[in-house]
Amino acid sequence: MLPRSYYTEQDVRKRQIDTLKIFNANVTEIKENAEYRVEFIADGRNMSLNIVLSSEFPNEKPAIFVSPLFSHPWIAENTNQVVGAPGLINFTVHSDLGRVVQAIIREFQKTIPNITSNEEKPADSSPQSIISSQSMIFPELSELSIDELQEILENPDLQDKLLETNPQLVELDLETEELMNSIEEIAQDNIAKQQMLDDLKTEVIDRISTIVQMKMNYEELNKKHQKLAEMYDPHRIRDCLREAALKADEDAEVIAEQFLLGNIPVETFIAKFAEKRALGQARRAREERLAHQLTQLDRATT
Repeated sequence: MLPRSYYTEQDVRKRQIDTLKIFNANVTEIKENAEYRVEFIADGRNMSLNIVLSSEFPNEKPAIFVSPLFSHPWIAENTNQVVGAPGLINFTVHSDLGRVVQAIIREFQKTIPNITSNEEKPADSSPQSIISSQSMIFPELSELSIDELQEILENPDLQDKLLETNPQLVELDLETEELMNSIEEIAQDNIAKQQMLDDLKTEVIDRISTIVQMKMNYEELNKKHQKLAEMYDPHRIRDCLREAALKADEDAEVIAEQFLLGNIPVETFIAKFAEKRALGQARRAREERLAHQLTQLDRATT
């Protein structure tokens, strides 16, 4: 099987659309090969994603729009376009459109109940709620006096120190560093495999060239075979023997006419005439024997 680089762009585009239908239910085609709608339910609400595929897809990422509009970090501000989904941000020709859309739907199904709940509850902006909220992230602030809090508020160095010592932020930094190291390892591994992929690509190209050359040689030999088969066909040989016998008889008649006109002596006439007649009879005998054999062969095969 040829590697994906030998598939046509239309084949790759169709495979991407197929994954959309495989990994998601309720897929409706709005515009053939260009626009699709996927309906789903989140917290009892009917929702849908519209997937628009440009002429450059899958080399260009799809445009995905959610309906109805709601607030979510993945949705662009003041629009209903989904832009922040990781699968969409990192979309390449090797991604699966169906999986990307599936991940977006699952995220919206998971977060919409919380968003709905937050929208229904009135916002509490009292100082107590603000302090309680901040204390969840920075519990040490609840133990400080107003003067100490004011000092932190006015001193950037103290703010930086507070951020640097916060366990949640420290853990987040560690997770980010681990993720970056993992990405770097994957990138190094991909670079290491690049030469192998290049070698395999070169090998495939060489094999294709060999196959093309072998096909050309085969076609040339096949033409020669057909020509020789026609030349040595028994029916053709029989016809050639018949024509040769007739030619020998015609040559004998010409010799006889020349003798009657006195253009050749008796001895020469007898020798040449006998030779041509014998040649004609021999060819005719061979032609008749071959015709008989062909007739028997035709009867045996029918």
